[in-house]
Amino acid sequence: MPFTPVQKVSAYESIVLQIESAIANGDLKAGDRLPGERKLMADFSVSRATVREALRVLQATGVVESRPGDPRGPVISHYSPRLLEKSMSQLARLDSVSRVEVLQFRLLLEGSATRLAARNRSEADLDLITARLRELEASIQADGAKFFSEHVSRFHAAIRRASGNQLIEICGNVIGGITAELMVRRLHTDADQLAIVQRSALDGARLVEAISARDAEGAAAVQVENIYRFYADDLDPAEVDALRPFVDASPVVE
Repeated sequence: MPFTPVQKVSAYESIVLQIESAIANGDLKAGDRLPGERKLMADFSVSRATVREALRVLQATGVVESRPGDPRGPVISHYSPRLLEKSMSQLARLDSVSRVEVLQFRLLLEGSATRLAARNRSEADLDLITARLRELEASIQADGAKFFSEHVSRFHAAIRRASGNQLIEICGNVIGGITAELMVRRLHTDADQLAIVQRSALDGARLVEAISARDAEGAAAVQVENIYRFYADDLDPAEVDALRPFVDASPVVE
C-alpha cells in the first residue's frame, strides 16, 4: 500500500491543535479566557516552557490575545482576516472536501469577484490586472505551460483585489492556492498542454476587455466560462452535473 512517512507532532503543537479544535467546535468562543499557565500545565501534563511555546504560536497566528503581566489567561480573539485565512486553508485541505466542491466554490466566488471588479476597479487596479495578463502571455510564449499555474493565480488575485471586498479576496486567495494544485494535475492529464494554456490566455484577454468596459455581467460570465472550460474535458459525468447550475448561469458558456 502507498503509505507515507508519519510526522512526529511535538507537545506544544498538540496543545495548539487541541485549542484550535475547541474553537472550531464552538467549545471556546471569542472573548473566552484560557486557564492560566499553571492550570494549562496540569491539564496538558507538560512543562511551563511547552505551554508558553504553544501560547506564543497561538498569539502569533492571531488565535489568542494576551497582555504582559496579566495574571489571567489569554483571551480567544475575535475573528480577523488572518485567522479566517488560516481556518479556510485548513478546511479546504481536508480529505472530506472533494475536487468538485472546490470547483463549485471557486466558480461561485470568482464569478462574484469578477462582477465586483468590473464595477469597482480603479485605473490602478486595471493596470495591475493587465500587467498580470501580459506576464501570463509572456510566460506561455517563453515556457509553455511550465509556469502557468503561478502566473494565472497572480492574474486572478489581481482581479479579486479589484473587487474591493476583503472577504472575497481572502477566501479567493485560499481557494486559489488549492486550485493551483488542481491546475498542475489537470495539465498533466492532457498531452496538448500548450493548447489548453493558450486558450486560457485568450479567455483572460476577453476578461480584461470586459472589466475595462465595466461590463460586470459579461466579465462574470467570461470568468465562469474560462474556469469551467479548463477542467471540462477532465470531469466525470457526476462532476459535470454538480457544476451545471453554475455553468448554466453563464450565458456565454459553449
